[in-house]
Amino acid sequence: MTKTKLATESAVLPTHWASYLLNGDATSFSLNNDGGDAEIALIDQVLDDLGFGSPVSCSNESDFVKYHDAHYYGVLAGDCLTYYFLVPSEN
Repeated sequence: MTKTKLATESAVLPTHWASYLLNGDATSFSLNNDGGDAEIALIDQVLDDLGFGSPVSCSNESDFVKYHDAHYYGVLAGDCLTYYFLVPSEN
């Protein structure tokens, strides 16, 4: 049996994405004009581009952040959490 070592990666992303990122619950986006489809697609694109998979936890406290990991996608400054991901390590 081969043991895979894991490393922790992190990304700073909007706080209001937490329910979807951690639990797969997109119901909070249903109030958007399009039912949340555009925001869910954006979140999925950010995750794909990061290449870390799905987060396993997040920080307990949020901070107001202007330049977070989703700002290149047009997401404005706002309250953000640090999300943690487990990824295979080469060491």
